[in-house]
Amino acid sequence: MASMTNSNFEPLGRVRTKIVATLGPASRDPAMLRKLVEAGADVFRLNFSHASHDEHTATLRSIRKIGEEMGRQLAVLQDLCGPKIRLGDIPGDVVECNFGAEFRLAAERKAGDDPHLLTCTYKTLTDDLEIGQSVLFADGTVAMDVIECGPGWARLKVTLPGRIRSHQGINVPSAALSVAALTDKDLVDLDWTAQHSVEYIGLSFVRQVEDITRLRQELDRRKIRARIVAKIEKPQAVANLEAIVAEADGVMVARGDLGVEMDVAKVPAVQKHIIAACHKARIPVITATQMLNSMESSSRPTRAEASDVFNAVLDGTDAVMLSGETAIGQFPVEAVAIMSQIAREAENLMFSEFHAGAPWTWSVDNWPGANGHSHQATPRVARAGQVLPVTDAVVEAASAVCRRLNAALLVVATHSGRTALASSKQRHATPTLALTDDLEAARAMGLYWGVTALHIPELFETGQVLAWADEWCRANDLIDSGDRVVIVRGVIPNNPNHNALLVHEVE
Repeated sequence: MASMTNSNFEPLGRVRTKIVATLGPASRDPAMLRKLVEAGADVFRLNFSHASHDEHTATLRSIRKIGEEMGRQLAVLQDLCGPKIRLGDIPGDVVECNFGAEFRLAAERKAGDDPHLLTCTYKTLTDDLEIGQSVLFADGTVAMDVIECGPGWARLKVTLPGRIRSHQGINVPSAALSVAALTDKDLVDLDWTAQHSVEYIGLSFVRQVEDITRLRQELDRRKIRARIVAKIEKPQAVANLEAIVAEADGVMVARGDLGVEMDVAKVPAVQKHIIAACHKARIPVITATQMLNSMESSSRPTRAEASDVFNAVLDGTDAVMLSGETAIGQFPVEAVAIMSQIAREAENLMFSEFHAGAPWTWSVDNWPGANGHSHQATPRVARAGQVLPVTDAVVEAASAVCRRLNAALLVVATHSGRTALASSKQRHATPTLALTDDLEAARAMGLYWGVTALHIPELFETGQVLAWADEWCRANDLIDSGDRVVIVRGVIPNNPNHNALLVHEVE
């Protein structure tokens, strides 16, 4: 892997798969933010499970300033905490859970310092438990079975020994918990969002489409324009995937809790299934959790981690995400740079002559689905991916032209960004430059596979778009004399019935 660590700079427009970097103590500094962008970060995740509103405000301001100084449209993903159930305080902070040992889970801790008496943040959890259910702690590293329960309490017996600490997570895979996807804390965090513009909001622990519509109502009430990313980390969400994908603006394959809530052996197949559904619905999908986990403390990933990122790109993911690697890790810049380099290698294989004719091609149309059967029907296009039929036809034609002529660049003039999103889902090898008069749309396109967005205050006529794009691309070494550039003009507010497709040869 030595060849992957030669550079921490990603050439503009050369890596199509987007990188989401979670910010934290290791990466909030403006100088570090700049290095992460240079290394290939396109989207910054603000994790509202940690840090204060004041800290997030300062970080957001730094992101906007860095983006403006570097001429880059950087998207921001606000990740809501959601109903994550965590342990309360444990006397001594840690307790050994020996095989066969018994613990008591109660709504409140009474007087005493018995570490075998556990509490949690979800006060009515014990009322949802049944005898025989398994309760998992600390991402599934410790397991206990419910052997007795009553009003406000449950008796547990350790079946998978280990160590648990205060405030670690709790999962009950087989329980239908009555907790809502949006918590009181989330609503307070949305009040912050109403005053601080972000492009995406991650909704944690989605189970059904109603969770998304509830969040959308809260956004509308606060006049928030942000797009909704549904985090798939519950078996119920997988069962309701088509309806969720149709309503969401994007999806995250949150493999951490998903791997605890269901059989970990099924997670890779579920990942492919979710990516396929999002591709057909034409919305962005992020693959997340432990992608380069060892890089929290190592400057190099394991071979298995490199293969994980590589295969996620081949699966068709729009973005790959770093969590602790960039939030608290010792090598945040190296983690982004190596992820970028792995993604580029995967893309080279995707578009190589050898791979184009291989039976195991990445295309989701050839993937059989998580249940081992072919898709019986194409899922409906999500609301976020819908474009007019004429625009759809023009985008499809432009993609075919790019492939046939081996075009150096596709330029898309768009207002909302939907034309650029539709183009990215065509998965042609030609990089896409998207021009929009909407600053928020330009930033949101930071999550779109293969798209580099620019904010242009006024959309020009097609000839002016061509001249402007030609000058900008020459300045950034994206085109050269003799290259062919394909121009697509999407729907614009003052001329909704006009679309255009033009092929230009650079002089």
